[in-house]
Amino acid sequence: MTIMKSLDRIDTDTESGLRSLKENGITCLRGFPNSVSLEKLINKTNKMLENPSIYGSQGYYQKDRHKKIYEAFLLGEEAHEVLLDERILDIIEGYLGSKALIQEMIVKNDLGDNELYFPMHAHTGSYRTSKNDGPFSVGIMLYTHDTEEGAFCFSPGTHKWNFPHGADPYKYPKEMQKEIFDGMIRVSGKKGDIVLFDHRGFHGPQQPVTKPRTVFLGGFHHAQDHGNKTKCPVAVYTTDLRSLNDRQKDVLGVHSDGAIIPAERLHYNTFKKDNPIAYKLADKIVKVYFKAQSSKGMLKKLIKK
Repeated sequence: MTIMKSLDRIDTDTESGLRSLKENGITCLRGFPNSVSLEKLINKTNKMLENPSIYGSQGYYQKDRHKKIYEAFLLGEEAHEVLLDERILDIIEGYLGSKALIQEMIVKNDLGDNELYFPMHAHTGSYRTSKNDGPFSVGIMLYTHDTEEGAFCFSPGTHKWNFPHGADPYKYPKEMQKEIFDGMIRVSGKKGDIVLFDHRGFHGPQQPVTKPRTVFLGGFHHAQDHGNKTKCPVAVYTTDLRSLNDRQKDVLGVHSDGAIIPAERLHYNTFKKDNPIAYKLADKIVKVYFKAQSSKGMLKKLIKK
């Protein structure tokens, strides 16, 4: 999809950010992360993306040919500092009109394979246990590099529609489809930009593209509307929690009533289910390698005798 229009407004403080979110359903915040912490986080991210997680080794997860994924907060204290910045929480909770709880937070490295694999969509709040009339969740995205081709896209104003025909814009009446896609803008952002957006608005990455991109991607939802539960279990190192205040711990789910989706159902933990042949092959290769090591050791012992 070719999207020529770019977001023409950048916000640099909480007041203007909240105003943009209310008016347009989206804000691009610039200058929020501490530059030293941001660089440390990006360096950790790039290093992590060099190696896959195999048999417990630290590295990225990959369940398909399109992308690599990692659990964001396992990258350490800098991830907490940048993504749980209280100014960001002020905007999100001010917009939701409620205490917020995290949904999930991942690193997503789209590989630029020139395929459309993640089409435009809206969120319908299917996990809500009660329903208020306003927004129920806010997405967040952190750009780890300057991004144009393949950047996040959003159709401003559609967050006020409340998805009258569901999550898929291609199932809407033709005149509404035209309004959605004619209004779609691309957030051509800078390294360190943080995008907040109302999940009810139609959004997604520009695809297909040939250029890879890496972002931190997640969301926060209205706590009461979701039974005071996070959407997913959020992986953290407990020693990193010492740098968080009580509010940040609350948002992270430390004092929540659990998670809606169990860990085994998380979309990035389904390689075995989605790729059974590749899983069995990889497992067999490693086991044969270990068996060969054992046989080699036994052979050495026999030779010494």
